[in-house]
Amino acid sequence: MELKELMKKTISLLDIKDVSEMPEKLFDVVKNNNEKIYNDFQELVECNLSVDWLQMIFQYYLADRKEKMQDYTPKTLADFMAKLVGNSDATIIDMCAGSGALTIQKWNKNHNLKFILYEFDENVMPFLLFNMAVRNISCVIYHADVLQQEVFHTYEISKGKKYGFFKEVESGNFFNF
Repeated sequence: MELKELMKKTISLLDIKDVSEMPEKLFDVVKNNNEKIYNDFQELVECNLSVDWLQMIFQYYLADRKEKMQDYTPKTLADFMAKLVGNSDATIIDMCAGSGALTIQKWNKNHNLKFILYEFDENVMPFLLFNMAVRNISCVIYHADVLQQEVFHTYEISKGKKYGFFKEVESGNFFNF
């Protein structure tokens, strides 16, 4: 699907007027465990959850490339990195999770893995949360500054029947494995 078409259909699906409203709406969807939106999103992407569709929207329309130098991992590089990690059944840690491209590629290879994800940018955080919940990926997500080892918020996506279940948890230690 072409990016412009994807963006327009996602805006329509979320019932918003502009792409700038997407972070807030996605966070609301995740907080409310809105399975209707998850179902509609899966239909939109023809049940192909192997791709980080939202990364494309965020990167092109919302990333701060000038000041924050935000650029995101291409699918081919994320796939390569997922292969480098190997076939471990251990918990996978991503210190700069972005919208979840690397996590999604590792999950594509093993749906039973658990993940610990760190992300600094509050604008991409809803994209990451949505991506994990719609794929039913079990993870703990820290909205954190990894360089300062400061945690702002801690979220958990636990496996549900079809979609992950979101909850905000009390922030704990930075490296809380």
